[in-house]
Amino acid sequence: MSKFRPDHVLDCRSVIYPVPILRAEQALASMSPGQVLEVQATDANVKPDLATWAARVNNEILAVEDSDGGFSFFVRKGRAAAPADAIAKEERSLFLVVLRSGLNAPGQVRAALMYASIACAMDQDTVVYCVQEGADVMVKGAPEKEQTKPGVPTIAQRLAEAIEIGVRLEVCEQTADTRGIKAEDLIAEAKLIGGASLIDYAIRSRGQLTF
Repeated sequence: MSKFRPDHVLDCRSVIYPVPILRAEQALASMSPGQVLEVQATDANVKPDLATWAARVNNEILAVEDSDGGFSFFVRKGRAAAPADAIAKEERSLFLVVLRSGLNAPGQVRAALMYASIACAMDQDTVVYCVQEGADVMVKGAPEKEQTKPGVPTIAQRLAEAIEIGVRLEVCEQTADTRGIKAEDLIAEAKLIGGASLIDYAIRSRGQLTF
């Protein structure tokens, strides 16, 4: 039995990485500073990210305890940053993921969306900016056409995770025009935006990934 007495328990068993971290972030948002959240999980891929994630969002990992068939991690919610710190943080927290791979490279697409979700869970204002074949991923119904092996997350799942955690999805207007994609063709969460925005993001972002 754990020595910690959590204020809230979150069951993420049988849920694949990085969803336990994403759901922990959401649960902590409704908790008070100093309260403890226990997250029950089974995917060991979660463990390497815990310390980095918690430090980034001003929380504390108290312990990671193994149990039969899984483990639990206990995280204490930290106090919110002071207003001045929050403003400075907002100015330097843009994270850019450029998606140029399309449905013919599903592994790249899934990876882009997964890392974008992780960045967002680490309190970064995260944008997935789609160019070239990446624009096709944001077309209504397109991700659902992918076929994967059992147990492998789909593009549709990774996209849903990114949307749920708050990743911004943007499609280059110039790319959309050349590929015959209109605004009404896109999923509701994606929007068309000009190519100059990508340059602005690249200049301002504190981190960038390209897939």
